[in-house]
Parts: sequence; structure tokens; C-alpha cells
Amino acid sequence: MSITGEENGRPTRVGPSIGDVAAGLFTAIGILAALHERESSGLGQMVDVSMLDCQVAILENAISRYELTGKVPKPIGNRHPSIVPFEPFDTQSVPLMLAIGNDKLWQTFCKLTNASFSDDPRFATNPQRSDNYASLRPLLAELMLTKTAEEWQEAFDAAGIPNGPINTIDKVVANQQVLAREMIVEVDHPTAGLTKMPGVPTKLSRTPGSIRKAAPILGEDTEAILAKFLGLDEEAVAALRAKGVI
Repeated sequence: MSITGEENGRPTRVGPSIGDVAAGLFTAIGILAALHERESSGLGQMVDVSMLDCQVAILENAISRYELTGKVPKPIGNRHPSIVPFEPFDTQSVPLMLAIGNDKLWQTFCKLTNASFSDDPRFATNPQRSDNYASLRPLLAELMLTKTAEEWQEAFDAAGIPNGPINTIDKVVANQQVLAREMIVEVDHPTAGLTKMPGVPTKLSRTPGSIRKAAPILGEDTEAILAKFLGLDEEAVAALRAKGVI
């Protein structure tokens, strides 16, 4: 939170549950690493993953910047700490994210837009653009307001300049690419009925995964699990229910 938010603003939490999601991902990686090592050693091992450790791990360049400069990173809004321009800009329609990650892209951008500041030596290289951000930002903002996001996006896409609109969730769930990748799937929930949820992001060519059903209600799969993994029949399950075990 200390590095997220508007410049000079209050610390802000990010939208997704970063601590939970990152811990789940690192845990899965740890399990896979342990399984792979077992193939050669034949031994198992403890996989220890802390939510705090995972959040430290994903701080990546914030820690590097602090160690190299001694300056404590602070919120800087939507701009990138070391790449300029790399942030959203207002247009005649909706904001558009612009990500010019190197000097070649910058030259392409300047030529495409016929920008008045194309030959300004203050902006020739990324370090110079970063140092002169305060002067460059208003010029870019004025330029981006000359067209709609859709017009800019078409031109930037054709020129290979990374860009994209800031999609709201309703647009995400209806996005053609998202749907083509089966990242929004419909399931029938026992109480909620037909509803949509995210699909499986890891696509395997030989053994692809899929969303087979909605999240179960409490106890929905108890009998099936006891029968499959413990071999309990209906009578044994009924006995457990009678004793209050399940």
C-alpha cells in the first residue's frame, strides 16, 4: 500500500487480493518443484510458503530501487517508476493506456503522431524523458486529447505501439479475446443458478484443464469423496452422520 496510490496521496490497497493470490501461486510452484526433485531423490519435503514472504517477493523493483538509491519508493499514481511514457492518458472518449518501453517505440510514436516535441533533446532517451517528466507529461496529455481512444488504438496497433483501454469488468467478461480463451465460463450453481466465473488461465496442449462445476455448497460432495477415497458405502456414511462426525 505504501507504493500504491496517487502521488502525495494516502496509501491505497490494490483491487485484487494480492496476498492470497500470490501465496497460492507460489505454493503451487513450490509443490511442483518438490515433485520434480522427488523424481531424482525419491524423497519428499516440506513446502513452506508464507503470505508475507510472497508479498515481499513481488515488490521486485521497489526493493531494488531503494537499495540502489537509498530513496524510499512512494506512490506515483499510474505512471511507471522508470519508463516514460507508461501510463493512461485522457482522450476525446475514454482514457487509454500508453506503454512506450524503449527509444525505438518513442521514435515511432513521435513520427506517427507528428508530435511538436519530436526533436526536443530533453526527451530523446528514456532516462531523459524520466528526468524531464514534469515537462513532457503536459505535452503528451495535450496531444492525446486530439483524438478518441478508438482512433489512437487503431493507429497504435498498426504501428506496434503497446496500448489499451482501461476496461471495466463488464467489458472484460464480454471481451472477444477473453471469451476465445475460455476465460469466462458459465456454471450452474445449486443456489445461485446459472452464473459466470473465471476459467483456467494455464492452457495445456495434451491434458487441458477445465471448470467442470460450480463451487459446492457445504457438504455437497462429502459422500462422493468418502466413497472414492475411503471406500465407505452408504451404510458407513449414514453411521458417521448419525454420530455427528459429518
